[in-house]
Amino acid sequence: MLKKIEKYLSFFEVKKRGNDNIVILADNAPPDLQDSISKAHGDRLPDDWIFDIYHSILDALMQYDINSLDDLDNNRAEIVDGLVDPYTSNLTAWLNSSNYNVHFITEAQEEFGPETDGFKILQMAQYKAIDEIYGHIVDLLQEGGE
Repeated sequence: MLKKIEKYLSFFEVKKRGNDNIVILADNAPPDLQDSISKAHGDRLPDDWIFDIYHSILDALMQYDINSLDDLDNNRAEIVDGLVDPYTSNLTAWLNSSNYNVHFITEAQEEFGPETDGFKILQMAQYKAIDEIYGHIVDLLQEGGE
């Protein structure tokens, strides 16, 4: 499975846009990867943050011994949690980057209660967003053979 992850990872490129580095998908990316990224975006295509997180998840998976779908599940929480931004300013920038992100805030408040600290709600909301992208990657990796 690591060969498959490495193959998909090879279709991402880091480009400079102004003062920022952004992650893009190479033009020759396979259709199944393009479809998975499109599903991860939903109606938000294109979104630099989603491309970056998708790439970051694949990159993080390369640091683990992933041989099966069980390995993907066993490492999911650790990988997703490691990608949640620890800075309030970055979390609020993420929240403001798309109206859709309010959906994740609502989910986090429903799960953890509206009295939960605002910073913690932002982190949990972003966790949910990253976990959703992780799910699309799992779907991609379970399709087809090595």
